Amino acid sequence: MKGSFRDSMKWLHTWTGVTAGWIIFMIFFNGSVAYFRNEITVWMKPEIAAGFDPTMSVAGAEAFLKRRAPDAANWTISVPDIRDPTAEVTWRLKPKPGEMHARDGDDRRPRAGQQAVIDASGQPVMTRGTEGGDYFLQFHYAFHYLPRFLGLCIVTLASIGLMVALTSGIIIHRRIFAQFFTFRPRNGAGSWLDAHTVFAVLPLPFHIMITYTGVAIAAFFVMPWGVIANYAHPGIWSAEVRAMWTPPPPAKHVAALVPLGPVLNRAEAIWHGGHARLIRVSNPLDEAATIEVVRQIGDPVTNDDGDSLVFNGVTGALVHKSTPRNGAASAGFLVFELHQAHFASPVLRTLLFLCGVMGTCMTASGLLLWTARRRRLLLDPTYKTRGFRVMDTLNVAVIAGYPASTACYFWANRLLPVSLSTRADTEVLCAFGCWGLLLLWTMLRPHRRAWSEICGVSAFLFLALPVLNAITAPRGAFANLATGDALYFWFDAASLIVGVLFAIATVSRVSLFGSSSGRISKSRSNAAMMLDGHER
Repeated sequence: MKGSFRDSMKWLHTWTGVTAGWIIFMIFFNGSVAYFRNEITVWMKPEIAAGFDPTMSVAGAEAFLKRRAPDAANWTISVPDIRDPTAEVTWRLKPKPGEMHARDGDDRRPRAGQQAVIDASGQPVMTRGTEGGDYFLQFHYAFHYLPRFLGLCIVTLASIGLMVALTSGIIIHRRIFAQFFTFRPRNGAGSWLDAHTVFAVLPLPFHIMITYTGVAIAAFFVMPWGVIANYAHPGIWSAEVRAMWTPPPPAKHVAALVPLGPVLNRAEAIWHGGHARLIRVSNPLDEAATIEVVRQIGDPVTNDDGDSLVFNGVTGALVHKSTPRNGAASAGFLVFELHQAHFASPVLRTLLFLCGVMGTCMTASGLLLWTARRRRLLLDPTYKTRGFRVMDTLNVAVIAGYPASTACYFWANRLLPVSLSTRADTEVLCAFGCWGLLLLWTMLRPHRRAWSEICGVSAFLFLALPVLNAITAPRGAFANLATGDALYFWFDAASLIVGVLFAIATVSRVSLFGSSSGRISKSRSNAAMMLDGHER
């Protein structure tokens, strides 16, 4: 403990933020972008035509699967919506004699040669391989290239640290709302403190909600002992919580499958206007065929309507309705929904995205505040600068370099050959390769020049991205805007806004980051001479 409780909270706030700051920055950054992961995935597949038609796409998917995989164990069809205009189909082949069935959930993972994309006209379309917006979601909660459990543990610990930082930050700012209206430009550390306060206070309810729900979600993964102690296998617990339907075994007698379109319409009528997001057909073209229709997660449908409906695949009769969730499952579902915001309209999703951006800026300004306050200590020749230099270098590489790697990810999507078999993995490798090179460059360059140069790289990559897209993609921003599809327009606008902000940071003459390394070294020498003369 320090001299007082408030001093202890100030110490805790500072060092919690410093320890987990860069991880929290990337969690906020990727989580904010992931609010639009479906739209990003569509942008990264320009072969997909604008517009969507669920009825036509589902009918085309059914016809395709009957031709391509008539003897499959099951089919899965994602129903198009305004955020994802295509129907993605996957299928799982029947196990060979003596081969065990796939474990629960394995059949939902697409495999090579067992997936396809159906457009609004009902025809298969070849799209480039890419992780799309799922890259940001996966990085947000488990990082990339790390084992899943290790990534979850790191994110969970950082999120707990963020909860501690938020709580201690509220305690140490006794006049938090008065300080919210204070801004001191060109005041070094004071300016960063004011910016840090604004970005923390304005979306404070969002910060508290998103941090708490994130930790609560991760608790299921990093503390599974309750499930292990009461269930023989985690899949049993998952099936019980989600009330999953277990299809009957195949009858091994061929029978015609009822058309999926009328079944889909009937399910949505039972939901009183709800929308389907997934169709699972078990034992297709068999007397024991069943059709499960799963509703959209964010639909305002009452719990009694059932999250999924199961129909007989031959007669089309309703045979099963999922049971209402119990209290524990409903609470868990609420936590998941508050964090992932599937229910959000485009306006609300944009507002949540902006709150996430402010969380990213809150973290960045806090890290820069730490270095700004300690930069004056560099004048003291007895001050050990190794930790400061590491902090300074990582600030540049993460705050300015990681956005540049994100832009590189989009560039790779447009420049890599479409026929490349490992295209999705190569896009991610390009992003990490760019980030690694920028980190190396930051380590070799003086501090001020590194900030300016890395911000300049980010500015160029984002500002040139709309031009690159117009040259390489078959769909242009203004051409799509004329047909009512504003996705490319808003993506280009967002790229330009981010690029302009980095360009301002590049050319600004305001001393945002303190003295350059050369001036600091000179000041340290002068200070040493003064101290030496005083001692004499």
